[in-house]
Amino acid sequence: MIGSGGQGAVFRARDRRDGDHCAIKILSDELARDPDFRERMFREARAMVLLGGTAAVRVLDQVWTDDGALCLVMELLHGKDLEDLLADLERAGQAVPPGALLSLLEPIAQTLHVAHHHGIVHRDLKPANIYCIDPEHGGGVRLLDFGFAKFQRARSFTAVDHIAGSPHYIAPETWRGRGVDARSDIYSFSAVVFRALAGRPPFQHKLLGELLQLVTRGPRPSLHALRPDLPPRIDDWVAQALAVEPSERFLHIQACWNALRGSLGG
Repeated sequence: MIGSGGQGAVFRARDRRDGDHCAIKILSDELARDPDFRERMFREARAMVLLGGTAAVRVLDQVWTDDGALCLVMELLHGKDLEDLLADLERAGQAVPPGALLSLLEPIAQTLHVAHHHGIVHRDLKPANIYCIDPEHGGGVRLLDFGFAKFQRARSFTAVDHIAGSPHYIAPETWRGRGVDARSDIYSFSAVVFRALAGRPPFQHKLLGELLQLVTRGPRPSLHALRPDLPPRIDDWVAQALAVEPSERFLHIQACWNALRGSLGG
């Protein structure tokens, strides 16, 4: 086992056909009996296939175990996720250079552009789902975990949809149980950018109810105040990228990305 979470576990394995190492994601026994979660895994595989050639993690196969559990076979990655990478830098007293962050996240922005073109909303963008591959294994970055991905032209699931995502990165409309679209991903992606540059998420509170109030009603934070070395105009980008109302945000991820590059002078 190389990882586990609320939906199941991921194992390191060897492909008997070609001998390559791979990763296998298996739903937990309880969720494997839930038709909604089985459908989620089918959609996760479909999303990754549609995003072939992007920075989305590659799916190699979809199989069943001998006892009937549904599995996704994926490429095995070597490195660490962005959350751990940022934590290592911060423990060393370092901050992420804006240029390095732009280089790192550009493939993620491009992947979201393709996903949104296909009507796919990731819905769980956070540093832990952005994986940085070790240079000795080819380098680059991967976008992980499409388990909560929403196909906008497919049926919705049950009320579990309303809590999809990580509290520090989900958009205000998700908190409110409203419909999500590409602009919800734009909010979450921008919250990841904010956390990487500021050393903390845009909103934080120990109490979930208070965090909800900050995300859905509070003033947007100043990134320039936390990183005075960044141009003051970065706060204009923050105000639009993290706007409470989706209608006030960037309409497309590419517009958000271009504005971010312009704000950082890159």
